Amino acid sequence: MKTILIALIPAIAAAGAAPARDGWRTEAIAALPQSGEMHLQLINNDEADGFMRLGWVRDDDSGVIRFYDRSMLASQELYETMTGSVHADTLAPIDVAVRFHQQSAILSVEAAEQDGVMVGRRTFTQPLAGQQSAEINTPITDGMVMRAAVFFLSQTLPLEAGDSIGFDWFSSLAGAPGTVTITAFEGGEIETIAGRFDTLRLELRGASPENDIYVTGYDGLRQVVRIDVIGQPMRFEAYPAPAAE
Repeated sequence: MKTILIALIPAIAAAGAAPARDGWRTEAIAALPQSGEMHLQLINNDEADGFMRLGWVRDDDSGVIRFYDRSMLASQELYETMTGSVHADTLAPIDVAVRFHQQSAILSVEAAEQDGVMVGRRTFTQPLAGQQSAEINTPITDGMVMRAAVFFLSQTLPLEAGDSIGFDWFSSLAGAPGTVTITAFEGGEIETIAGRFDTLRLELRGASPENDIYVTGYDGLRQVVRIDVIGQPMRFEAYPAPAAE
């Protein structure tokens, strides 16, 4: 679903390419809470049209971070469920299972690490047209991370305006690798359904679609307040805080 909904940089500053930021994985993982959830409303053509619910929990005994995603675009009858896990020290993929509904069609993806390779299958089923499937056989390159992890880690990435990072990722829905970069820019003040926020803009580039992720200022744990889907009339925004009783 993320391929359609959020995806989770030719980042060029006025003086040239932004400098690379080293050691970001260690700092981002260390700042990530033991568990948590990002819950954002999907705005499509300026109308509320769904949601994204992306959560995680760290299992220190096994050295694994487990995650889940529930996303929906109601007007187009798109709904996704995803579960998976990554290594808690490197973010490298371990396993993932996706079930993606689009009207009457269903795409199922299952893949798991075997000897340094993500191995599995993508199966596309249509009630009137039968079933098609394809094998997944993607080598896990040095520094590769799971795509979904990038979005919840945007809350803890130790980036300031002008910093840039690049890495390979494993795209769960596509069952394929990709190379992306994230570059930080001043996001300025933005207005969302949750209120006004001074932000840092994280430009995620190299995927399709690409994203601008707006987060509050860095204090160990940022809040994701908006995710724009580049090239589409679609964005995700933080829900307003519950009214005090």
